[in-house]
Amino acid sequence: MRVLAIAAMITSLSVPAFAQQDPKAEQSKAKEQTKKEAEEIDKAYKDAVKKTTREPPVKKPDPWGSMR
Repeated sequence: MRVLAIAAMITSLSVPAFAQQDPKAEQSKAKEQTKKEAEEIDKAYKDAVKKTTREPPVKKPDPWGSMR
C-alpha cells in the first residue's frame, strides 16, 4: 500500500512540470511550419505558371502562300 501511495505522490508532483512547458515555443514551431508550407505552395504555383506560359508558336513560312 505504501508503494502505491508513493507512486501516486510522485505522479502528482510531476504533472505540474508538464503544465510549465513554454507555449511560445509551440507557437513558433507552428509559425515556421506554416511559413514553410506557404513557401512550398508559392514555389509550386510559380513552377506551374512557368510551365503554362509558353512562347507563341512560330509560323512556318509557306512557300506557296502567294500562289493561292
